Amino acid sequence: MEWYAFLGSFLGLLAILLVLRVPVAWAMLGVGTLAAFVLYGGVEPALNQVSLSVLNSVTSFTFTAIPLFIFMGEVLFRSHVAQEALDEISIALRRLPGKLSMVAIGGGAMFGLLSGSTLANTALFGRTLLPQMESRGYDSRLAAGSILASGGLAMILPPSALAILWGGIAQVPIGPLLIAGIVPGLLMTAGYAVVVLVWSRRGGDGPTEYVGRRSLGEALRSGVRRALAPGLIIAIVLGCIFFGLATPTESAAIGASASLLVGVTLRRFGLRELRDTCVGTLRTTTMIFAIVLGSTLYAQLMSFSGATRGLVESVTTHVSGTAAMLVVIMLVLLVLGAFIDQVSIMLVTAPLFMPIVDAFGWNPVWFSLLLLINLQIANTTPPFGMSLFVMKGVAPHLSMGTLYRSVLPWIASDCVVLLLLAVFPSLVLFLPGLMLT
Repeated sequence: MEWYAFLGSFLGLLAILLVLRVPVAWAMLGVGTLAAFVLYGGVEPALNQVSLSVLNSVTSFTFTAIPLFIFMGEVLFRSHVAQEALDEISIALRRLPGKLSMVAIGGGAMFGLLSGSTLANTALFGRTLLPQMESRGYDSRLAAGSILASGGLAMILPPSALAILWGGIAQVPIGPLLIAGIVPGLLMTAGYAVVVLVWSRRGGDGPTEYVGRRSLGEALRSGVRRALAPGLIIAIVLGCIFFGLATPTESAAIGASASLLVGVTLRRFGLRELRDTCVGTLRTTTMIFAIVLGSTLYAQLMSFSGATRGLVESVTTHVSGTAAMLVVIMLVLLVLGAFIDQVSIMLVTAPLFMPIVDAFGWNPVWFSLLLLINLQIANTTPPFGMSLFVMKGVAPHLSMGTLYRSVLPWIASDCVVLLLLAVFPSLVLFLPGLMLT
């Protein structure tokens, strides 16, 4: 079978299963097993390949950081440390225009770590913050748009579970990839803040909410009590990675231990919370690792069949310009993001895109950041962005037209950031270049 026939058949059958709502892990394992039978010409060699792929896929030390970071987030959530930090941010913003939209953006980045999914993040804040904003007179487009945009920060700012997952699958160094997300994440945050302020100046945030003044001493005491601990944990984790004191996995272990110590010290974390944390961590980790099982088999089959080599040769022959190739890849990601979630896209595209990255001599960390931002844009792009339908599910009173209009300013902001990073790679690579290894 020619490589293009194999690749088309594999992806076509996988797409059918995903449309039928078969979980992506089982869809990839099922199609991969069937493809192994075709390629290896027998049951025994095919099952040997499948078993070897399954055994080798999740034994990488790199992937250990994922459950540890998820555990850290779960502990901060179950002990209410994260919620208090978010409340303190809300109080500190006082009369800043669009305060709740700002909280949605910051909270989206914080709670995105717990789920590892922008879609889950959208559902969570759609149920909690959206009613609050609407009850205070916020424009529905500003309220919904800020929640839909918030998931983008969870994918970029460290520690990002999805960035770690992509790094492990695409063989991109995890430490530099996490640190590289700081500047793009801050640029996205600044862009979102500009959108909120401009929209609020036009009356989109409703009547001004009265917030009593606090003395400087009260503000400092409250900030230290409610926000210092999680801030220090994140600073220690990133500092260990940046200064080469620990690997990302070791830093994740430090963060998990520190968050557990904070919860116990504050007497907010008992046996019941520990049980819930372990169950939540196990559930999310199992889902992610099950997907990795299928993706590893898929990558090996693409290589063995010659599909990866054939695709790279075909692409480099017909698209010679670096900028043109980058635009093609970004457009493909936008189209895929309209129909399937980010994790599925990562697993499907990594074995196909990374050889192209090598062929064109692109920095893999730089390309990975562009990919992550693009996936967030695709997830909220009308008419088929998946986050739009999640928001419609949790807020059925909002029309699809309203949701489409709500995301346009945020998409424009992300596109500006994406263009800046594409034109000036140093914005992405500056901090990783300063890392001590």
